[in-house]
Amino acid sequence: MKQFAPAKINLYLHILGRRADGFHELETLMAPISLGDTLDIELIASGLEFACSDPALADAQDNLATRAARLFLEEFKLTTGVRIRLEKVVPVGAGLGGGSSDAAAVLLALRDLTGIDCSDAKLAELAARLGSDIPFFIYRTPAVCRGRGEIIEPARLKEKHQGLLVHPGFGVSTPWAYKTYAQKPGPGAPGRAFADFTLRNDLEPPAFTKYPWLPAAKGWFQKQPEVLDSLMSGSGSSIFALTESSEAVGGLRAHFLAEFGGTLFSTPFSVVI
Repeated sequence: MKQFAPAKINLYLHILGRRADGFHELETLMAPISLGDTLDIELIASGLEFACSDPALADAQDNLATRAARLFLEEFKLTTGVRIRLEKVVPVGAGLGGGSSDAAAVLLALRDLTGIDCSDAKLAELAARLGSDIPFFIYRTPAVCRGRGEIIEPARLKEKHQGLLVHPGFGVSTPWAYKTYAQKPGPGAPGRAFADFTLRNDLEPPAFTKYPWLPAAKGWFQKQPEVLDSLMSGSGSSIFALTESSEAVGGLRAHFLAEFGGTLFSTPFSVVI
């Protein structure tokens, strides 16, 4: 079975405080986008096989995708094996949820391949054992996520959104971002208000302080006439710019690459609603 595993962006990310378990209480509006990985998943007689187009991940036998397969087999006491082939497109450590989406795609595929009678809610419960972002990708719809991110409330956006997504070629450690935020908590700068949200990411201040490329890219986008506003996704290091139309993205992309370097990862995207 072939599965598309969409990336996500955070249209806002509010940190509400520290929890008793040491995690931060969140409220974030996440939306799947048209960028994503592709997985080929099949049942085999036994064992767990994994291959990846990214050489850096090819030997990762304990990544989220394989852990998801192992958890599904254990939960439903299945003796079959699983083979996973991952075509990696989403940058790693980019605040786009690529690994989390891959794990959810494995759970969804195995439900179909094995014929297990399992609701989305049950699958999301399994997903939460693997990571806070993974339940969101079970539903694959814009959603307000609370708690550590595992409490999902699907949302219907009133507007279509599209734009340009860029990645600088380095990642930002999520644990580092939250730890640094905790040392100096406070909201990120509010941006433009849309029908369903106001752009704001409370993890921008720590990331922007350490990595000056990030505020430079965001500030550049905000000065472009075709850009409605720009924001960092998740804990970084991706920056996205929302535009009035998809037609505006081509020119914006060419202009950005001329300014920041032609080898940087950049891609048009649309929010999947």
